[in-house]
Amino acid sequence: MSTSVSSSETRSSSSARTNKRVKRWVTVISTLLLICVVAIVIRVQGFVSGEEFAPTHFQQRQFSFYEIPLIHLQITPIKRTGSTPATAMFLRQKTLVAPNTGPPQVWHLVWISRGLTGTVPIDANLLIDQLNLTLAGKDYWRTWSVDHPQHAKVLWPVIQTLAQRELYIVMPRLFELAQMEQTPQQLKENIDDHLRKEYRRLIIDMDAADRTDLARQLLDEATRDFPEDDDLKNVRLSAPSESP
Repeated sequence: MSTSVSSSETRSSSSARTNKRVKRWVTVISTLLLICVVAIVIRVQGFVSGEEFAPTHFQQRQFSFYEIPLIHLQITPIKRTGSTPATAMFLRQKTLVAPNTGPPQVWHLVWISRGLTGTVPIDANLLIDQLNLTLAGKDYWRTWSVDHPQHAKVLWPVIQTLAQRELYIVMPRLFELAQMEQTPQQLKENIDDHLRKEYRRLIIDMDAADRTDLARQLLDEATRDFPEDDDLKNVRLSAPSESP
């Protein structure tokens, strides 16, 4: 009897050890598979890249990093490389945009791409597209600025001011106006006329959308630029909502 019991206990102990080893290997393999799956997901969907633009310095740079998808938790350092268009460098060299010392403090997103979602352009891309524009192998706006130096002195300071205010959406029409046959003074008048109308439209739209703070900021900027404009003077904003 004792021999039978001992054999049974030995088999039970051996079976228990085998089960533990199997469970241990299952756990190890499952963990490795999970790590592989997570690594693949991060490699495919967690790669973030994009470009950003500094309006004060007319500089552009690319960036990239990895993040955990869905929760957007960054897990690698950001890599950055300069990508300033030749036209932007020309404008800085010729002081057609205001020179600034020190590193840029403000960067506006031009476009961003996350995993397989594709590239999403942001408002600043409206300017970058123009700075990258080429015609017959030449940088279009650099050539235009060389051929129309007095017109360029009118256009580019306005473009820089609008970029600093993140008003990229009003720029396309200004680039169209700049290509019309006209004197520099006529260009300035056409630009001012367009901006007065656009400011008023944006102010009214922002106020109607309950973005009164932004509307007030736009109104302050517009009246500072065009202090004699009666239409801007007559704009009345909604009273700010009171906290309960």
